[in-house]
Amino acid sequence: MHENAELAEAIRRTAYFLWQQEGQPHGRALDHWLRAQHMHQRQMAYDRWLAEGTPVDRAEAHWNAAAGRIDES
Repeated sequence: MHENAELAEAIRRTAYFLWQQEGQPHGRALDHWLRAQHMHQRQMAYDRWLAEGTPVDRAEAHWNAAAGRIDES
């Protein structure tokens, strides 16, 4: 599976989990999808930042790189 497809699937699973946790409300699919995207973006940026040894001046760059990967999925 392509990396973008894997990321999209992970976001889908997270959005579905959030939907279930909130009692499966109708009409909130976009809210759950956006929350799931944000969660994955935050985790990807954090993982990259940690891998580089937590440089103070790189957090925003990692956030933006993760946003680009999310947009590609």
